Amino acid sequence: MRNTLSQQPIGMKPLGRRASGFTLIELLLAISIFAIVLVAANSILFGVLRLRNKTMDRITQATALERASAILRRDIGGIVVPTGKLTGVLQTDVEGLDSGEGKPVTPVFYTNTGLIDERSRWSEIQKVVYHLRAPTNNISSPGLDLVRTVTRNLLPPNQELFEDQWLLGGVDRMTLSYFNGTQWQPSWNSTNEPTVLPKAIKVELLLATEATGQTKATDEQAGLVQWVVPLLVAADTNQTQIAEARL
Repeated sequence: MRNTLSQQPIGMKPLGRRASGFTLIELLLAISIFAIVLVAANSILFGVLRLRNKTMDRITQATALERASAILRRDIGGIVVPTGKLTGVLQTDVEGLDSGEGKPVTPVFYTNTGLIDERSRWSEIQKVVYHLRAPTNNISSPGLDLVRTVTRNLLPPNQELFEDQWLLGGVDRMTLSYFNGTQWQPSWNSTNEPTVLPKAIKVELLLATEATGQTKATDEQAGLVQWVVPLLVAADTNQTQIAEARL
């Protein structure tokens, strides 16, 4: 009888030994590679999420800024001539209407932007002033809230009724400049100027930015928004009004 085991080629192992599992080194190597892949995928995923959140925040801020810009420019462009009992002079040194703590950034002015419908009891002329107030919903957010305060009843029997409208958040400051026909000036008084209303009003609004390590000048240049609103209403001069009053 021939010995079959002696006829097997040298170096070949039985089938049971060739079906053995992975070694410990192979398992450790596979786990390490898998962990590296997970860390890389996690970094990419969270990077995409952060980019998405920043993009959505910028889109939301741009939409709110465009809405606030449209309302502000419409109010300023609709300023009425200060004549009659339902209008008043444009003065920057008069305290503005406010329903709470806040800093008025515009003078009280009368504009014809009030909506008239079958349920409205007042005319289109309304009294408007803008304020900057501390945010009430998110104290940790940078900047202040731009709030529009409006009153429609210009002849109240007892006390003026006003309504606050939130327009924009994250505002650092807001200033107005008035063009008298030759130059821009920081204040206006209809009783002292040659004309009762300026030719145009420029609004400068600085958006608050979080600390990014940039210089202050760079931050201001990036967050500064300007609008120039012409006043197309034909306003009389103070000399004309004085002459009419004497007659």
